[in-house]
Amino acid sequence: MNWLILVPVICAATVFMLTRKSKKEYSSSTTLYTGVASGYSITSTEDERLDYFAVNNAFDNMLASAKSRETIAQVALHLLAEHLSLRKPDVKVLSPDGFENLHKMAGKALLNTAAKLRTPQAIYNYINQVYAAKQGNVIAYILNQPGSYYNIDDLKSNLVVTRISTSDIIQIVYGCTDAAVCQRVLQIHIEIFLANYKRLKTDQTNSAVQYFEAKLAEAKAKLKKSEDDMRIFGQQNHIINYYEQTRYIAEENEQLNREIYGQKIAKTGADNALALVKNKLSTRDKQIANGTSIINLRQQLSDANTALERAKVFGNTEKISQITARTRILEDSIKSASADYDNLNYSLETIPRTSLIKEWVDNAVSSGNAKAGLNVLNNQKRDYLKNFDEFAPLGSTLKRLERQIDINEKEFLSILHGLNLARLRQSNIALNSNIVVQDAPFLPLKAQKSTRALLVMLSFVVGFILVGSVIIGRELMDSSIRTPDRAKKLINLPLAGISIATNSSKPKTYVQALRHLLAEQFISGLLPALNEAVTAHGTAQITLLQTKTGLFNAEDIKLTDGMLSQLFDSVHWVIPSGKQAAFATALPQGKYSIYEPAIAHLNYIDVAQLVDTTLSAYKLIIYVAPNPAQHSLPAAIVKNSAVNLLMVNANDTWLPVDKDLLIKLKTMLAGANLCTWLVNADENNLDSIIGEVPKERSWLRKKIKKVITLNLR
Repeated sequence: MNWLILVPVICAATVFMLTRKSKKEYSSSTTLYTGVASGYSITSTEDERLDYFAVNNAFDNMLASAKSRETIAQVALHLLAEHLSLRKPDVKVLSPDGFENLHKMAGKALLNTAAKLRTPQAIYNYINQVYAAKQGNVIAYILNQPGSYYNIDDLKSNLVVTRISTSDIIQIVYGCTDAAVCQRVLQIHIEIFLANYKRLKTDQTNSAVQYFEAKLAEAKAKLKKSEDDMRIFGQQNHIINYYEQTRYIAEENEQLNREIYGQKIAKTGADNALALVKNKLSTRDKQIANGTSIINLRQQLSDANTALERAKVFGNTEKISQITARTRILEDSIKSASADYDNLNYSLETIPRTSLIKEWVDNAVSSGNAKAGLNVLNNQKRDYLKNFDEFAPLGSTLKRLERQIDINEKEFLSILHGLNLARLRQSNIALNSNIVVQDAPFLPLKAQKSTRALLVMLSFVVGFILVGSVIIGRELMDSSIRTPDRAKKLINLPLAGISIATNSSKPKTYVQALRHLLAEQFISGLLPALNEAVTAHGTAQITLLQTKTGLFNAEDIKLTDGMLSQLFDSVHWVIPSGKQAAFATALPQGKYSIYEPAIAHLNYIDVAQLVDTTLSAYKLIIYVAPNPAQHSLPAAIVKNSAVNLLMVNANDTWLPVDKDLLIKLKTMLAGANLCTWLVNADENNLDSIIGEVPKERSWLRKKIKKVITLNLR
């Protein structure tokens, strides 16, 4: 219990002494509006549901960026550069103590260089280059010096960045022993954090935009090349509109086929009619001459009609007019010759000869016209077939070119859509990364309340809890027998008596009274069995069994012998060799006999045989049996005892080997009166036997015990 008070007091006193020279702490803060959750977004709509997971993720990224080592290192370098530019202490920038500590850490070389550079920006560029160039330089030493304003780890631990509840605002708090440094660290941190965060956000989309721009340029070049190939193909093959041209050619070809068919019908009919008329006409000389003339004229007319059709095909207006005029002249000449022929005579069927001649001429003219038209149309047919041969293979090539243009155009439009989305995302990120300072860092004019008293109280409580935990842990982990209740539970034998341990270094006034009380209870428990044996046999025997050494206490032996001697006139102890030291101190010389344990004792039935003398003069014999773990136990002698006491040390652990020995004893002493004598017990563990131990206790211990026992009065 003394340790329960002493250790907490020592802890509190130690903390009190260590915090005597602690410096005052100042704290400054700032708030930033981010607009992550409720701010306007280009890519979102008013009805869009808020994604809380995305918002929390954005804030986590923001807080991680604010406390990243790179950001803190830049803050430390900028702060160091500003302080190195000072020529003398300035409480608005750096206190005299901080100025002096900086000069001690920096060294003359760095201070001289800073004096030459003068401006904070120039000094920052220099120390940043030195810090990044190699390890082990003076800048790295300053930035890792514990307790300095420029220590990166201290800056990171003292800089607290949190989100205020579920709002769009983050709060940054920094505390140190210099008020000016508190404010300036936050100002520098805001500048660097906002710049780094904006750069990180824009870098996310810059690479995507650059990727889409490069792919768009490639797709545009491919599309232009495919379109140029299409244009060159059309120029080389004289194609304006392939599908319209082919449709026109197909329609004209159908029309031409119909005209050819009509000309063939007309020619066949004219030839048949002409042959019939020839058979009807006579063959006189005049008729022959006249017919020859008409034939010549007809031939000329046929040639003229052929030339006229050609001219119509080629669209030569002047030539058409000339041939048309000649045709009319020839037709007039034929008509004149026909009239002459009609005057010669009539046909055999009494048809005027002129009618036959006229019919013959008409048929001849029709046949000639049909033949001439058929020749022209056949020539035109060959031209159309030639066009078909030229246009047929062009269709597949043109389709392939159009398909390639369509593929390239779709690829171009898809990449263009991706580029537009990336640029929209870039603009949205730029809009959302525009963090605004809501509350600027302020200069703390009042130091924070000292936590010294709290630390002292906390150290006392921690010390108290620590000692209490150790005490409770020892109790919970202690597997020794300790209490009478545990002895009954573990050994499973009746508990005959208890004796307490002797502490000669710290004698207590109440111990002797407690020892006498326990001894009286012990003897009272044994007395009925002993009186019964004395009445029956005139003498009684007690056997003390032991499984371990160090169980006999001189005070217990002396006190037990004294009380038994008062009850029985004569008491004698029979002890094995090796135990006489404890008994020689407690008993007179004639009060005990010593024997040497031997295997021959197994056949003995009386304890007197062990010492080769008669013990009939004694009413009570106390036989101390040898340790059964080391020597043989004479069972017959033990069974003659009125009471057999198994001595158990309260500080020992009841092991499996002890259990085995007890089982053997029970088997060997079946039917005998076997009990337990608990020795070396702690006085504090006897409440269940004798109630509260009558000793002086402190006020605190009394109160603690009342709380533990739920006695709240």
